[in-house]
Amino acid sequence: MINEILYTLLQKHELPASDPNYTWLMEADTGRLEQLEAAAAAFDCRLLPRQGMIYLIPNQDNLFLGYSKADLKAELLKSNQTDAHYYLSMFALLVLLDAFFSTDYGGGKLRDFLSLDDWMGRFNTALNSGLDAKDNPGNIPYERMVDTYNNLLADPSHKRASNNKAQLFLTLLKFLEKQKLVVYLPDQEQIYLTERMSALMDSILRSDAQLAILRSVESEDE
Repeated sequence: MINEILYTLLQKHELPASDPNYTWLMEADTGRLEQLEAAAAAFDCRLLPRQGMIYLIPNQDNLFLGYSKADLKAELLKSNQTDAHYYLSMFALLVLLDAFFSTDYGGGKLRDFLSLDDWMGRFNTALNSGLDAKDNPGNIPYERMVDTYNNLLADPSHKRASNNKAQLFLTLLKFLEKQKLVVYLPDQEQIYLTERMSALMDSILRSDAQLAILRSVESEDE
């Protein structure tokens, strides 16, 4: 049964409470969840049990179930874009997470949704603040990123153009939606995080190394 549940998780990456296997795993004093955790570890993954859901998360260096840098670049970049555009996308993700969550563990979620324009504004502020900052815990190449970003178009009427600033964010949103981490409403240009993303953030806020990088882009108004 454990192997069957692991197979389901490998396919779907989550197991909801509505699944009978969830109830079977959570029965008290059976050790079944611990057995599943051991089985997941053999696949270089970990479990994130949350109320009403169990998530399967590939470890950072799991290139079979996760994404390598090359994989992510293939998903996020156009043919004529460079590493600097990739770094901008990863930085945009950090800014998105910072906008939704307090980096003081236990501080909780700050908002229900974020507009695309608000995200882009926060990104621009954080990018330029990072360029002027003395500390850089994530070794983020700010100067190169600022130069690349400033060379993109800022015309709001052509957001879908590949060389438009907004397209960098829209491409990232499309990828995050594919991973069931966000929901984007294009008519309102509003971004909502899924429960899966909230579970991942809980894990990030428990990690000193990852938290240090996230704090490097903290918004001063939070």
